[in-house]
Amino acid sequence: MLSRAARPALQTTLPVLRARSARNFSVLRSLRSLGRAMEPHPFERLPVASRPAPADWGRLARRAGNQAVLFFPLGVVLLGWPYVGKVLLDGRI
Repeated sequence: MLSRAARPALQTTLPVLRARSARNFSVLRSLRSLGRAMEPHPFERLPVASRPAPADWGRLARRAGNQAVLFFPLGVVLLGWPYVGKVLLDGRI
């Protein structure tokens, strides 16, 4: 049995629970909420009180340069080893 103090609170929450349980299941709504949960930032209005931060082009250029230092030599090694093997072995196998 519920106490008399709990009944008004339960009666106010029951319509909310009924409306929520009566809502149809939607795959699209589920996927949308899943996608929003994985976002690194909230889906909200942009703040009006502050200005957006400027882009740090120097940091982005350094990052791209550091990646290029590894990417291009490794690409040459991975794609060029058959040619180097052909030149070094020159049909001796």
